[in-house]
Amino acid sequence: MMNRRKFVEEAKKRVGKSGEDLFRRYQIRTDWCLMQVYYLEHDISGITDVPMNFSCSGFMNTEFAKQRKNREFKTAEIGDIVFFELNGNRGDGADHVGVVIENTGHSIKLVEGNVQGNSSGIWYDTSVSDIYEYDYYNSSLDWIIDMSEYFTDEEESEQEDKENTFSVQIRTLRKGDKGNDVKALQRLLYSDGYSCGPCSDDGDFGECTESAVMEYQSVHKLEVDGIVGKQTFSEMWKK
Repeated sequence: MMNRRKFVEEAKKRVGKSGEDLFRRYQIRTDWCLMQVYYLEHDISGITDVPMNFSCSGFMNTEFAKQRKNREFKTAEIGDIVFFELNGNRGDGADHVGVVIENTGHSIKLVEGNVQGNSSGIWYDTSVSDIYEYDYYNSSLDWIIDMSEYFTDEEESEQEDKENTFSVQIRTLRKGDKGNDVKALQRLLYSDGYSCGPCSDDGDFGECTESAVMEYQSVHKLEVDGIVGKQTFSEMWKK
């Protein structure tokens, strides 16, 4: 899942850019408002479910959009897609699109590109992407596509990282050492097919363990010295 803070950072990188890089990327020249949204949602966030449809009205008719549509703009979250009705004709489908980067509590802020204006007198730069703000009841807002299933809050992400991260202190091991760390080394060697002799995982770094280490180092193109330091341990932990 994409971290919302990171998504905002990526979306803001589009500010001031025209659609030229996206025209080259997707080998098509068209209104690029939805092309930009696709880039952020699919290419940057890795949401492979997003359909590659660069027509606003066409996108709204996809099953992906139909299953996620709502009009409660006050519920908009970072990463949600917002479609606009600009020409006063709902019969021809949505006319424009942007992506949410903030919900202020009374309005939403979007990154948009390639818009021209609407009957309410709001005008935009037609050549570059920029950030625009709308209160929840702006007449040009049409639909939200709820993308919340694909995004996570920073706090949740940080907590998950804390839960899945641990640190250990290790010492360099060599012949003559004894202890649980030696036993762990012997078990790593054994699990990778290297025998430490009849004593197996006795926690005593003897000749058999040293021979197993040297064989491991030779096979993995490490310095063959029988000493288990950072490089040897790192190679063992790759698997």
